[in-house]
Amino acid sequence: MNNSNLPSLESEYPLKPESVDHYQQNGWALIRGLASPTEVDAYRQPITTLTTEYAKNYKPMEERDTYGKAFIQHMNLWLMDEQVRRFTLSKRFAGVAAKLMGVERVRVYHDQALYKEPQGGPTPWHQDQQYWPLDGVRCVTLWMPLVDASKEMGTLNFANGSQSLGYLGPMNISDDSDTELENRIQTNGFEVVSAGDMTAGDATFHNGWCIHGAPGNASHTTTREVMTIIYFEDGAVISQPDSPQRENDLATWFPGLRAGDKAASEINPLV
Repeated sequence: MNNSNLPSLESEYPLKPESVDHYQQNGWALIRGLASPTEVDAYRQPITTLTTEYAKNYKPMEERDTYGKAFIQHMNLWLMDEQVRRFTLSKRFAGVAAKLMGVERVRVYHDQALYKEPQGGPTPWHQDQQYWPLDGVRCVTLWMPLVDASKEMGTLNFANGSQSLGYLGPMNISDDSDTELENRIQTNGFEVVSAGDMTAGDATFHNGWCIHGAPGNASHTTTREVMTIIYFEDGAVISQPDSPQRENDLATWFPGLRAGDKAASEINPLV
């Protein structure tokens, strides 16, 4: 399929005020039908082709650590394929991200495919933004299944209101982060809520500080195919990295820039 035959993702989504309220209060929101089945089908093929090829680099499931068992993770697909580029740079998706965060415009940090294989392990509790040198910056992650995904296949769990804690320090996604953040959830009395069953084209958006994770994929035959896009508010300034993770992200996602610079490299387009 060439680009001229791809369905457009530029039309505005009729976001409901209650979705914005839910996001602001709880740190996440479920948006039904953000992309239609026809749209998802068109873009799923190039995303899956790239991810399936990349998966050949992974060890057999039994030889991976907890993080490796959680999913196949492939990043910045939009720079590898013109069809995926249209998906990641969708104005419809970006518009929802901006409205939920309450900002005028957003930039792309990066995209990533997260494919949880049949019998793949759980995704430990974590905060996305702990990896990013973007302290004090509003950030959000779009998480969209490209196939119908039941709760049992590993849709996300969220700790409602946990974004209020802000940065809890560097914590790689691991058994350790799962234990530490579970303790935080219990201590603060945050309600844990599942996104539940999702249809291909539904999406969740979660705040960069919202504690979240996912159960394993109980299916024996079906991969939980998910595409994510991370956005941050336009005008953001890069913060001083305080961990190896953030130093790596600065070099990878803000090439040529350093702390104090505007977060706007050539691979952080305004959408």
